Amino acid sequence: MTDSGSAWRGPGADPDVVRRALRHHAKGVAVVTAGVGRHPVGFCATSVTSLSLDPPLMSFTVGLRSASWPVVESASHVMVHLLAAGQESVARVFGGAGRAKFGPDTRWRRGAHGLPVLDGVLARLALAPVDRILVSDHALVIGRVTRAWHAADGRPLVHHDGGYVRLSAGLALTPGEE
Repeated sequence: MTDSGSAWRGPGADPDVVRRALRHHAKGVAVVTAGVGRHPVGFCATSVTSLSLDPPLMSFTVGLRSASWPVVESASHVMVHLLAAGQESVARVFGGAGRAKFGPDTRWRRGAHGLPVLDGVLARLALAPVDRILVSDHALVIGRVTRAWHAADGRPLVHHDGGYVRLSAGLALTPGEE
């Protein structure tokens, strides 16, 4: 694990201004799950990025204070789920702190590597973490894709301006509905 935290400290833009500016950046919504034991963990991530196709590498960030970090920190594999339009409730469950994420209303099962797998998603990618880089109050996790699955069709759930939106047939952003 690399600690790059000190390299990023120093003067910078006001965090509230940065947060407001980033509300203009539309992002796909993903849920990352881990834990092969009795207590799986999961969290909502809009930071999922494809880094390389050859070899297939992806990255995401996780807060160091989150309940998921200790499991992700030592996990040999994690599962990235790309949410479909209409899965706002899944995003809200996994985006909230202190909730039972794998409760009776969550449709899930154990899949590849014994990982928690969510049903009804657009795509799933199993990652083997190859690096975890500490950056300020988050860790950037880089993983090699070991397995991938995707639905034949569907539209993604998108986060924009503090809410969930869906892509219309013309691929323009429209407000999401629950």
